[in-house]
Amino acid sequence: RTVGGFDLCWRAPKSVSLLFAFGDPDVSAAVRDAHDAAVAAAFDYVESRAAGTRTGHGGTEQLTVDALVAAAFRHRTSRSGDPHLHTHVLVANMARASDGKWRTLDGRLLYHHAKTAGYLYQAHLRHELTKRLGVTWGPVTKGTADLAAVDRSMIWAFSDRRRQIVEHLDTTGFRSARAAQIATLTTRPAKAPTAAASIRQVWTAKAVEVGFDPTSLARVLHTRPVRRTPLSAQPELMHQLTGPEGLTHTDSTFDRR
Repeated sequence: RTVGGFDLCWRAPKSVSLLFAFGDPDVSAAVRDAHDAAVAAAFDYVESRAAGTRTGHGGTEQLTVDALVAAAFRHRTSRSGDPHLHTHVLVANMARASDGKWRTLDGRLLYHHAKTAGYLYQAHLRHELTKRLGVTWGPVTKGTADLAAVDRSMIWAFSDRRRQIVEHLDTTGFRSARAAQIATLTTRPAKAPTAAASIRQVWTAKAVEVGFDPTSLARVLHTRPVRRTPLSAQPELMHQLTGPEGLTHTDSTFDRR
C-alpha cells in the first residue's frame, strides 16, 4: 500500500505535563522550551541515523538522503482533554537521495531506531528540565521517569486516556502490545477544539474535584543543582557500560542503538 508519511510522536511524562499545565507562566514556558529542545534532539538523531532510501533490484542498494521533509505540531492535551504535552513530527515519505533523485524513504530504518529516539527524547528532557528548573526525578523505567515529588495518584487522576485503555484491556483479557494498540484505537474519542482559557478552567476544575493543589508543584522546583560529569569520570562510565553488568549483561552483542 502507499504510505504518505510517518508520524513520529514524542510525549512528556504526565508529571511534566502537569507542571506545564499548572505552573506559572515562566515555569510553563520553561517546560515547553525544554520539551521542544528534547524533540529537536530526538529528531536530529532520527535524521542522522534513520534517514535513507533503497534502490536497485529488490531494493538491495542503500542510499543516503540529504535530509527529511517534516513538520512539527506541538499539542498540550490528550483526546480526553487532560494535560498531555506532546509533539507530532510528520515526516513526508520522500527525500532527495545521494544520486540526486527524489525517492521514498526506507521505513524500516525509522522503525528500527524509533525506541532509541524515544529514550533519547526522555533523557534530553530530563537534562533540560534539571538545567532550567532544578527538578529531581524518580526512578527511570523503560527510559522514562516522572518528577520525584508528584504523587502517583494525581498522575493517574489526570490520565483518563490511559485509564480507558487499561479498562478495555481488562475487559478483553489481552495484554500484548498489539492488544494495547487495538484498545487505543477502539477507545479513542474524536478531538474537540478548546480555547486556551477554557481548557485551563477545565484543568483547574478537575484539580479541585480530585483534591489536587496545583501550587504544590512549586516544591519540585530548584531542589537539585546541576552537576556536570567531569572528564575523569568517563572511563568509569565506559567500564560500567562494557562490564559484566552493562550492555552485555543479558546479550552477547549490542549495536549502536
